[in-house]
Amino acid sequence: MVDLFLSLTEASIKHDNPPQSNMIDFSPILDKVPEWDRFLTVDEQNTESRKLAEEYPESVELMELGPSTMGEQILCLKIGSGKYNAFIHGFPNCEEPYGGNHLTYLSRALAENPELTKQLDYTWYLVKCSDPDGARRNEDFQKGPLDPLNFSLNYYRTPHSITPDGCFPFRYGPLDLNNPTAETRALMSLLDRVKMSFLSSLHMMKWGGISFMVPHKAPELYADLQNAAKQFNVFLRKRPGTMLAPGVMHAQYLQPARNYVRHMAAGNKHLEPIQGCDIYEYVQIWNPDSFIIIPECCLWYEPRMLDDNVSESTLGEALEYGNEKMNEANNYLLDTWREAEPHLKTETPWKKMTWENVEPLIAKYTNVSNPPFKFNPKVHARKATVAEKIGIMGHDDLYRMFNIGGMYKMLDEEAKASGSEKAEELKERTHAKLVEYNKFLHENYEIVNTPIHNLVGMSIGALLATSQYTKTLVRNP
Repeated sequence: MVDLFLSLTEASIKHDNPPQSNMIDFSPILDKVPEWDRFLTVDEQNTESRKLAEEYPESVELMELGPSTMGEQILCLKIGSGKYNAFIHGFPNCEEPYGGNHLTYLSRALAENPELTKQLDYTWYLVKCSDPDGARRNEDFQKGPLDPLNFSLNYYRTPHSITPDGCFPFRYGPLDLNNPTAETRALMSLLDRVKMSFLSSLHMMKWGGISFMVPHKAPELYADLQNAAKQFNVFLRKRPGTMLAPGVMHAQYLQPARNYVRHMAAGNKHLEPIQGCDIYEYVQIWNPDSFIIIPECCLWYEPRMLDDNVSESTLGEALEYGNEKMNEANNYLLDTWREAEPHLKTETPWKKMTWENVEPLIAKYTNVSNPPFKFNPKVHARKATVAEKIGIMGHDDLYRMFNIGGMYKMLDEEAKASGSEKAEELKERTHAKLVEYNKFLHENYEIVNTPIHNLVGMSIGALLATSQYTKTLVRNP
């Protein structure tokens, strides 16, 4: 197998020896990461959680945090009895599935390695799936095939207004937000009584390598993160943005409530509505020293993302190409919504999702939950590397399929529920659009799946290293 890490980064990074700051040997966990050919379903995750608690009753506690909106109990595994507390949850966005595999393995590895767990000095609270209702709506993708068309045809992303990870209470200045979802309340039942030092939301992107998302500069940590990627052959994602180091990025989306206040203080009144703060903002209320990392790995990549040669395009031209592709898809989404709306008689999760995708296209809000990057003219004028060009252009050629896929599901549900001929007609038209986009994608890019084993191993290595770094920040765990 090609060493993806070195082929992309050997010119700038050499970390063959683990940094001396990390004296714990993680190999008992990292050397045994399983191979998977698909993502685990919610039922499979829950079955494994119950089985683990039965096998290790002295060290593993299975907790019920509370019901989801649809009434399903959100389960949490408590493992270890260290001085510090860690909270990790999967499916922070419900179409991001690797967290179930990740935490199913990590929980067992911690239980089976009590001496290492003791060395880590943490009490681990692991929620494999914090949005089970949404995750179940994506399971026809999670069971395979794991390709972009199947992902799009089964696409559901819980709307931001009811995403559990973004609906925590927050009061500051003009904001007085206190409308948590059922899932958020379940997580609060734990976070309100256990002071967390370290946390991670297991987000995924869909296109590229790995971006380790952190809330602020943490230079002592970067080598450990880069080594975790190298060990599992996941390349550091080349992307323009708020980069702190190769593969390490400042995550502005971790603070939507604070972003809202900043924009309002600057006089911007036309802001994206938000329902609450992010989990990191909420945990910081209880422990200002807490630290979060998001090992934001990707489902697919393209081999040209490893090519650092200069392309024929400027960065500005690549960005403009991406904007044009997304605008084209958004125009299709908006036009089809307007045509379909008089015939939408059935309230479904996909209808609410599609409306929340369409509404910003009409209202043109300032985005505070996932702020877009802004670059100066010099950045736009420079030549893009092949890796940057493919990363930017391929991203939008892929991502334009997703919301249209959600609209397809909305129309399919409407046609089945009401028998609407118009909904059926628009469904078939939308399916044809997805097939068209998918054909273009495969004609212009080589789509490669990153092995789930690599994603999980890399992420666990990064989380274990970050847990130890976090201990240097926390004054009163």
